[in-house]
Amino acid sequence: MFTSFLKSASVAACLALSAPAFAETIEIDFEGETWLASEGENSDFRAEDYLGRPALFLRRNVAALDTEDLGDMVIEYEYAATHPSGFIGVNFRADGETGNLEQFYTRPHQSGHPDATQYMVATNGSATWQLHAGPNEAVATDLPAETWIKVRIVAIGDQADFFVGDMETPLIHVSDLRSTISSGQVGLYASDRPWMLETGAYFSNITIRAATADDKIIGTPNETEPQPEGLIERFEVSSPFKEEQITDVYQLSDLSVEPESWTELEVENDGVANLARVAPIQDGNNTALVRMTFDADAAETRMLTFGYSDRVRLYVDGKLVYTGNAQWRARDHRFLGTIALVDSIALHLDPGETEVIAAVSESFGGWGFKAALAD
Repeated sequence: MFTSFLKSASVAACLALSAPAFAETIEIDFEGETWLASEGENSDFRAEDYLGRPALFLRRNVAALDTEDLGDMVIEYEYAATHPSGFIGVNFRADGETGNLEQFYTRPHQSGHPDATQYMVATNGSATWQLHAGPNEAVATDLPAETWIKVRIVAIGDQADFFVGDMETPLIHVSDLRSTISSGQVGLYASDRPWMLETGAYFSNITIRAATADDKIIGTPNETEPQPEGLIERFEVSSPFKEEQITDVYQLSDLSVEPESWTELEVENDGVANLARVAPIQDGNNTALVRMTFDADAAETRMLTFGYSDRVRLYVDGKLVYTGNAQWRARDHRFLGTIALVDSIALHLDPGETEVIAAVSESFGGWGFKAALAD
């Protein structure tokens, strides 16, 4: 579902959902701007009239605007989905060298549901929609197909307002954009679900410009549940390795690979540690060790509650005590695999230090871990 890079001589890469392996670059001048996309299997990119107006059509593709990097910006466009299914949106502040970008998209097949829309960041080429799916990232709205729907994004500093349909009140307000980059490229995209290859979207009335003094952030964040007492706010994370190297390991002392390094990683404002911030997933190295230690003055038992994406193997003082699979659709066809504190173990603490290590493996959608130790 994620990720590929679109490259040209003048435009940095923009990541796209379900992007194919790209070949030749296609250049289209549309409404005074130059857009670059590439040919790929089952992809399309063309300009034609749709529902009474000129439009750009995209299917399984991303079209990058040929312009200088933008930081504070306003993005406006209208889109019409050809089918009530798919992922239709925009990448901004995109850095093709690192695979970091901000992203907003709609899910027409979830029209009216809490995940009809999505703000997320891609970190070192990894998506994060399974990590951050609260009311300040995903919000319900109606998304009819074959109808022009207006989208407006105002991004200033580390905040952004996302308008869909209603241009007066932001549907989503993000008070802390999650990417670490402040400027980059902009690209529109339309993607599909793997079993629906013929869906796409038309884009019209596109305006992408630098923000001015007249542009303001006006939204406020939605209320969220408070983080639990005992939330673990910092982990040590190993350099990644291949999941197959730990599949049958019941004692960590039997692990054949020695992590090259450990990096301290703080959790984000929703308590989730985004493991992709430590290192990109490359060459099949999709597993990292997440280490935490607990000190006890006397023997006691406390509940350790945790959430993860996508798979976890939990070791207490080097011994395997738990395995789980929370990958998308791992449990049923509606299972999203978003992170929540729903799994737990009884942690028997002896006097002194107890080490807990989670081996977390990723396929797609988000590589993360969250934990809390009850009193």
